[in-house]
Amino acid sequence: MTGPSGGAAANDSPVTGSRSDPAAGPSSGPLWLPFTPAGGPPTRLLVEGRGAEVTDSEGRRLLDATAGGVACAIVGHGRAEIAEAVRRQLSTLEYYCLFGYRHEPAERLARAVAERTPGDLNHVFFTNSGSEAVETALKMARAYWRRRGLTAKTGFVSLRRAYHGMNFGGLSVGGLDENRAGFGPLMAGCSQVPAHDIDALAAELDRRDPATVAAVIMEPVQAAGGVHPPPEPYLRQVRERCDAADVLLILDEVVCGWGRLGHWFGGHRYGVAADIMTTAKGLTSAYVPMGAAVASERVHSEFVDPGGAIELMHGYTYSGHPAACAAGLEVISILEREGLVANAKAVGAHLQRRAGELAASPLVAEVRGEGMLAAVELIDDPPGAAVRLAAEAAERAYQQGVLVRAQADHLGVYPPLIFDEAMVDRVIDTLASVLADLESGARP
Repeated sequence: MTGPSGGAAANDSPVTGSRSDPAAGPSSGPLWLPFTPAGGPPTRLLVEGRGAEVTDSEGRRLLDATAGGVACAIVGHGRAEIAEAVRRQLSTLEYYCLFGYRHEPAERLARAVAERTPGDLNHVFFTNSGSEAVETALKMARAYWRRRGLTAKTGFVSLRRAYHGMNFGGLSVGGLDENRAGFGPLMAGCSQVPAHDIDALAAELDRRDPATVAAVIMEPVQAAGGVHPPPEPYLRQVRERCDAADVLLILDEVVCGWGRLGHWFGGHRYGVAADIMTTAKGLTSAYVPMGAAVASERVHSEFVDPGGAIELMHGYTYSGHPAACAAGLEVISILEREGLVANAKAVGAHLQRRAGELAASPLVAEVRGEGMLAAVELIDDPPGAAVRLAAEAAERAYQQGVLVRAQADHLGVYPPLIFDEAMVDRVIDTLASVLADLESGARP
């Protein structure tokens, strides 16, 4: 609250939990943290990032095996060349909307994205996040069928455990119950089937009637839902089923894109081209917020109106922001000149081998992964134990200088693509030590 002159009101009390408080509680200050319990334990204050490490306010250097917490910072922290590219752009043209205008950074980045996507995904609609990219893709799919006169095709089929962002459309097609709870009613016409079961998907399309379904949406590898790779033929079977039913396929590549699976995109990894693809995170390595929905020729061609009408009444103020485009172009340059996609494939194979060793721990229920994504699921006996174990294991790893993510019942490992095998070894060795201590009851 401020007084009439803009200063603090006389009866206002000082704000606590500031930068000087290295372990402030989530509810102790004005910052309302996302995905964080307001009455939860103290949170860490991070102050610097360099390469594959971050530093907290107590001076502790941590090997970041989460690429910024949620698999975003794929080229590592503190890249001066990205900051410089953004600075140059801001000093040249800091912003202009794309509502009837163009600027070179957006055109260049759209071309660069289209040149690297699977199949004929050649038309790039910029957003500000992965959630907005999904929202855009869902609207594209509905609008596509409406423009073809098939107005009943409005529904969506997705997978259980799926994560498609936190906007209402993404929640509606998402398959994580904990994310959906408390926000209903959600968008009608959305249903989920068991993940990676082609017969279940086929049966659901038949039950729903493909004449009422706009698209099937899924991640190439389910990420936030626990890192669940599909069986090898599954995505190709999904593509065939969608074609047979005349239903669009949307691949959500927000996590899997930009080298995470050892290929430019998950569609390359599994040999499938979507009708619409979403991307974010690695698109700019999270240096500036940005996402995109990328449409195929089939989809985009329905929106070309020679009469000049607005075919897709949709957009965001910051779509294709020049600074974000500059960051994205520099990230792509780094990926290519440093060979990071190939590095992700090689180091990812090492990560899968080493992570698999953790399955020998009596506390581990399963280890799953693909490329530079891995999850160590912990035993849930008695019920609720896995969540507590994951939180305790992540905290102990933190104390030993390694950042992994405790996500519900599992530990997530999704490092930046600059990781080498020695860094992987340090992460896995630390987790092995932590799990052994937890098993024996040793205190840190």
